[in-house]
Amino acid sequence: MNKVLQLKKKLTQLAILDATFEVFGSESHQYQFKPCLSNKDIQVFESRYNITLPSEYRNFLLEVGNGGVGPGYGLSGLLGIENEDVIPEKLYQENYEILSKPFLLTEAWNDLDLIVKNNTGFVANNDAYFDDKLIQGTLTITNYGCGIYAMLVITGEQSGKIWIDDRTNDNGIYPASLTFCHAFHDTNPDDFYQDSDEEQSLSFYDWYEDWLNRSLDQIRQSSET
Repeated sequence: MNKVLQLKKKLTQLAILDATFEVFGSESHQYQFKPCLSNKDIQVFESRYNITLPSEYRNFLLEVGNGGVGPGYGLSGLLGIENEDVIPEKLYQENYEILSKPFLLTEAWNDLDLIVKNNTGFVANNDAYFDDKLIQGTLTITNYGCGIYAMLVITGEQSGKIWIDDRTNDNGIYPASLTFCHAFHDTNPDDFYQDSDEEQSLSFYDWYEDWLNRSLDQIRQSSET
């Protein structure tokens, strides 16, 4: 059984078991996917922004859906596909124009010295800390809440991997490793301290399946109590 079929089987199980939407964020998507994209849809998007989508994500769009069920409040999906006249940047915070520029990070980053504070300790300027150059080559695909976003790397050495933008909480940008998943995909994780810089970032499928497996475990344990 290929990976997509495995995911679909587990998604069906989770949707049936979690009829009351106990899993975090499930009320947002209610286990529904937006329609799949066609090869032509994806080719138009790739041509428009001069990129090639990572194969795992591309297959997900073709065979599962263009956003919907997933970690956090669900997968965002690509916008501006259905109507070529729509400018995606005006509809969503994602700046698609930066997708073709390579993602430069290979390990966790958090340079708090870039945040300029005034004499009273309040932030006077944090433009350098939130510079789009730090997330170029990525596509924001999930909102975990509290200003924490999961990004799929499109271009560069880390292409196909999931990274986390946690700059809103002064935690920088770091790989979505198993440590991160334990903290954000488990119901009652231990206190999380950002130490994932020595761990490998997960691929799209591994990250998604981690959430799926932990969500199934959560619902099964809940039904036993």
